[in-house]
Amino acid sequence: MEQMPTRLERTTIYESDHVCLYTDKVRLPSGYIIEKYHQIHYPKEAVAVVIFNEKDDILFIHNRRYTVGHLEWEIPAGKIEPGEDVEAAAEREAKEETGCELRDLKFLCSQNPCNGMSDALVHVFAARVSAENQILDTDEISSKRWFTKEEYLELMRTNGTKDGVSILAVLYALQFYE
Repeated sequence: MEQMPTRLERTTIYESDHVCLYTDKVRLPSGYIIEKYHQIHYPKEAVAVVIFNEKDDILFIHNRRYTVGHLEWEIPAGKIEPGEDVEAAAEREAKEETGCELRDLKFLCSQNPCNGMSDALVHVFAARVSAENQILDTDEISSKRWFTKEEYLELMRTNGTKDGVSILAVLYALQFYE
């Protein structure tokens, strides 16, 4: 069995219902000790949904990202609420952020976008749109747009989007969603 690093001590820097920051004292398999290994903990798991229409276009939202200071093309995503199952969370996030109701919802994968310092876990789904209405979350979402596969791949190629969760989810859905 592979030997894993061992936490010897933990210091809490910050804790909330949304994100926690710790410094751990960690012993590596070689015996070397890292005095301050920074770890970001997310108490809630998240979902992300790649939504296709009948032409296989993909729906993206223009998200107002305070953290990076600009709009970012993304797929709908968000935290799973306490007691909510992952499929219901995916449907809720799609409805809030795009106004869409879904059909043929399919789980694709779970991903950790930054496992070197964070335990964030995102469950990725793909679905077809069954009905489309107005965006409910207008504080966060500026607009929405259907992209052809070629348009989105060009957006990625030219670095027009940097959201890793969306990039990986879309590439995964293009390969494995039927």
